[in-house]
Amino acid sequence: MLIEEMTGLFIGPMPPHNFIDALMRLKKKLKAAPKVDFSEVPFTGVEKDMYEPLCNAINDSGVCPGFKLVDVSSSVDKNGIRLRPDLVLVPTDAKDMMDYTIMEFFVEVKVAKPADPFYDINSKALKETIEKMKGDSAKTRGQITSYAAALLSRQHRTFAFSITICGQYVRFFRWDRAGCIVSEKFNFLRDSHLLAEFFWCYAHMTREQRGFDPTVVPASAAESKLFSDALSRHIEESKPRDVSYLQPKPDSTYPISKMQVPTMNGIREVIVGKPFQDSNSPCGRATRAYAAYDLVEKKVVFAKDYWRDEAKGLLSEAEFYDILKQSNVPFLPEVIAAGDLYVKPKQRNACQKTYTQKYSPSRANRPKWCQPCAELRTLVHCRVVQNLTFPLPSALSSKEAVQTIRDAIEALKVAYHHGKVFHRDISTGNIMIDESGRGILNDWDHAQKVVFKNIPQTYQTGVWQFRSILLLRHPKKAHDIHDDLESSFWVLLYISLHYFKHNQSMIFDFSLFDEYKHVGDNCHSLGGLSKRGFLSEGLKEVQWKCAPLNKLIHGLGDFFQKYLYHHSRQDDDEGIASFKDIQEKMVQVDAILAFFDSALKSNGWPEKDALPDQYPPMTDKENAQLLHDLKSRAIASAARKKTSAALPAKRRASVPSTALASMRIESRIPGIRSSRRVAQRRNKQQAPVAEPSQLPMNSRGTVKRRLNEAPTEMSSFRSKRARLAK
Repeated sequence: MLIEEMTGLFIGPMPPHNFIDALMRLKKKLKAAPKVDFSEVPFTGVEKDMYEPLCNAINDSGVCPGFKLVDVSSSVDKNGIRLRPDLVLVPTDAKDMMDYTIMEFFVEVKVAKPADPFYDINSKALKETIEKMKGDSAKTRGQITSYAAALLSRQHRTFAFSITICGQYVRFFRWDRAGCIVSEKFNFLRDSHLLAEFFWCYAHMTREQRGFDPTVVPASAAESKLFSDALSRHIEESKPRDVSYLQPKPDSTYPISKMQVPTMNGIREVIVGKPFQDSNSPCGRATRAYAAYDLVEKKVVFAKDYWRDEAKGLLSEAEFYDILKQSNVPFLPEVIAAGDLYVKPKQRNACQKTYTQKYSPSRANRPKWCQPCAELRTLVHCRVVQNLTFPLPSALSSKEAVQTIRDAIEALKVAYHHGKVFHRDISTGNIMIDESGRGILNDWDHAQKVVFKNIPQTYQTGVWQFRSILLLRHPKKAHDIHDDLESSFWVLLYISLHYFKHNQSMIFDFSLFDEYKHVGDNCHSLGGLSKRGFLSEGLKEVQWKCAPLNKLIHGLGDFFQKYLYHHSRQDDDEGIASFKDIQEKMVQVDAILAFFDSALKSNGWPEKDALPDQYPPMTDKENAQLLHDLKSRAIASAARKKTSAALPAKRRASVPSTALASMRIESRIPGIRSSRRVAQRRNKQQAPVAEPSQLPMNSRGTVKRRLNEAPTEMSSFRSKRARLAK
């Protein structure tokens, strides 16, 4: 989903004085904020003319002691992510201004009121939500959401503030992982005391009150060196496995920090740097995965930081690991420390939780100013530390990959039958390899206790590409063991297509993994038809060079095809009986394991037959080229429409249709090539091994989908030429 399309996460509009009183609470009473004179701010119609006067007005007034507001719109982007707000608040002694690692909050400035991304209560255009969905308003909302995501990604925060200025009107924002609270707009020339009070209160808040996580502090120089040296040794000792995604060298865009993790008896401290998995959204679970250095055991470990759902009946990941351990579930990670984080590191009476959901629509005492939005859930901040394992794509041979997935299915079986637990998130990132080459089923944070009543799900979990066909076709279907088992098959297929030789390596269309469509006013997404068609017809066309692997995949494919066929024929006694028979085999899991055991006992497994990724992720340069091509397409399309409109009716009939013209343009776009040409070009390069939990979804189908959606995305790429072409 494009970040400007994210909706339903914004709650408001809260009156600005309520925003300051409720969300910037201070225990000590402050004297009145100094007055700020904004009379020098010009409204000439040029946005940049507003930057310096706004900064001078704040900085010269002394309303924000210890900090300074600076213009970074033209600064060098130290973080290399091409996301520069207009103004940022930084400590007074800061040298690198455009640096998300030291940024307190950002201010986005627009020259005109129409760029305001939200409605107020008294707006006649307000219908269902406060979000404006079109034009510059949607673009502005996309910008501030991107900036918030970058800020929360590069700092250890529980929440963050920001400001927008559209013409003479200001809004305040408070972002956390549940959503964003938006203030009502106000005229900062007429009500300058409100903007002054915001800066005044912010300057007198503690780091914790400003949203910084008290359980994370900067690492010392000695600790940073310990971390880098240990990680370098681990990478060297891991050869021939490629774990180069673990970065031993310090990355200035992600400072090295010392992180606390709760244990049964106290606190464990680990050193972390840049995560090898991060979130690109300001809201949600925001999972960050690190290679960390354990200061107690003096070794490299795995650390995960995320926000879990606190819904009634849902257990934490730490609680699930206790249940699984008591149930003697095999092939689990060795957990060193796990638990929820506390507001005060040494005080266990209150956990770090999100705040935005307090104004969710279901609340009986929701204030009148709060307009309807998506149902927001309470999220709790937690961490897990465990032994570091290797990602599934680093398997050295097809036999090792098959053995790893087989072990994960064994863990599913015992967890289901003895622990009464579903995993619900089977993917390439959650099936790992230990030092002995055996499987580990990781990441039980989406797990759920088995419920034998068929209760519809309010929302689904798991990576879209590996969800079962029935879950993709029925969004409210209750999760069961069949879904986890089918997901294991899609993981096996995906890994085998990417890393082991087969006859379709130049032309395979990966769009079957990505297929989706929105239904019901975009409330639900559906998929699975391509997967269903692949099982019935497409799989027959793919043959792997490794005979045991080929037999295993085709045997499993036929089994799941029969399961889906009988599932669709439950309209007579014979169909019901056939379905119950195959369903019972699935429930016992042994039928699935038998396929793997038979294959693993076979002869003919080659040694170290793993290949570099045959469909590696697109590089930053390729992504930039794709965006350039999208922009060129939009400009050409606008010019074509203008030319066609200017022609006489008789001549207009001879102009190629939009569809044909689009096809001609696509044929000239470098990003749109046949799968064979893409694979041939990429096979000449050394392909990096995919990172854990990071899917190289850059197939031809994915690129095509991006281009087919281009006309609705082009508002963010409008240039002067495109506007003139209209």
